[in-house]
Amino acid sequence: MATSGSVTWRPQVDDIIIEAYERVGTDIGKLTQYDTESAIRSLNLMFSEWSVRGINYWTVDKQSYTVTDGTANTTLSAGTLDVLSMIVRRSGSDTVLSRMSLTTYHNLPDKTTEGRPSSYFLDRQYTPVVYLWPTPENSTDVIEYWRVVQPDDITLLAQDTDTPYRWSEAMCAGLAVKLAQKKNPDRYAALYTASEASFTLASGDERERASLRIIPTSVIA
Repeated sequence: MATSGSVTWRPQVDDIIIEAYERVGTDIGKLTQYDTESAIRSLNLMFSEWSVRGINYWTVDKQSYTVTDGTANTTLSAGTLDVLSMIVRRSGSDTVLSRMSLTTYHNLPDKTTEGRPSSYFLDRQYTPVVYLWPTPENSTDVIEYWRVVQPDDITLLAQDTDTPYRWSEAMCAGLAVKLAQKKNPDRYAALYTASEASFTLASGDERERASLRIIPTSVIA
């Protein structure tokens, strides 16, 4: 028997909501508009929660900007939650920037010193701002960085979620937990256990595939 030959299936928002309500034990035929709006709100809250539970590599992308001579701070692209790595590129050569804490940056005696940036401080406000040190000495160096980005908002039932196929079960299970808190607390404990198992399975796949290399160095006494 032939298979479909298709690999495009992804649950839409309405499919996820129906699946979650069924797990809660809600009669789907009696759902109101408010019930669907409540589920969409819970789904967005769940994505917010996931963003602080670890790095999901489907929410990582690469961004860049050109520095401005004498300007240390730059507002990063909208939706940036954190920065994983940052380099400065000059004449085709890349230099890794080290990340500073707020205290370290604050204690710098002269933040206006100009030169080739070697470090950065990320101010994680609603819209994050990065501060380079030394302050850029030209307007040609390029800063390139990998960031963790906020998933697209859920706004409609007839939408795809900004998540990969492998997270489909974790989405349905996670939403069921949040809906159980509102609709059927008696099922909360069992659904929570199932949701955590699904999340652990999915997040365990979010790891680097590169081999770990340990290179010994000689120590001179």
